[in-house]
Amino acid sequence: FMVIMGIDDLQTFKQMFECHERGIMPPGPILYGACQTRHDATQAPNGKHTAFVWQKVPYHLYGNSDNWDRYKDKVGREMLDQWIRYAPNLGSDVEHWFTRSPRDTARELPNMGEGDTLGGAFTNGQYFDGRPFAGAGNYRTYLPGLYMCGSATHPGGNVTGLPGHNAAQVVLSDLGIKADWFPPSMEAQLEAMAR
Repeated sequence: FMVIMGIDDLQTFKQMFECHERGIMPPGPILYGACQTRHDATQAPNGKHTAFVWQKVPYHLYGNSDNWDRYKDKVGREMLDQWIRYAPNLGSDVEHWFTRSPRDTARELPNMGEGDTLGGAFTNGQYFDGRPFAGAGNYRTYLPGLYMCGSATHPGGNVTGLPGHNAAQVVLSDLGIKADWFPPSMEAQLEAMAR
């Protein structure tokens, strides 16, 4: 139910992480968003919608997290303008919007250190199978029978349920159990469509 805008190749993705490590905003913006009322109309008045969009940004913006107090609305406006480029009707239909920075998150929710809402930093080397750290991308730990899952594991936060689903597959495989709830393989699905 999420749309990603502004990232068309792996190089852009890598560049985003390099910018984070330097404490600067990546070129873009690169947005992750959804219009949840497309799937649940009860989240807005009749005939209206609610939506959200966010991007991965550095916490210590230009060397200091307090810089977010000065830059957050500018960044929020750039994000909305980017979304409007993909959905021009938003330009005249938005009734209200607000920006919440990583600094705001850290102030209001101290358990989300440095504004991290995804269960661990997405820094260079800590994404894909390098999550939560190199060598731990397969859900197994160094203790036999102990597994990891959650937003700190691959593919990370904001992919609801997938880390647990993936970890369950590894556990079942290690136990030699074939689960009947796995979907058919992509090859089998394509073959069935061709019939």
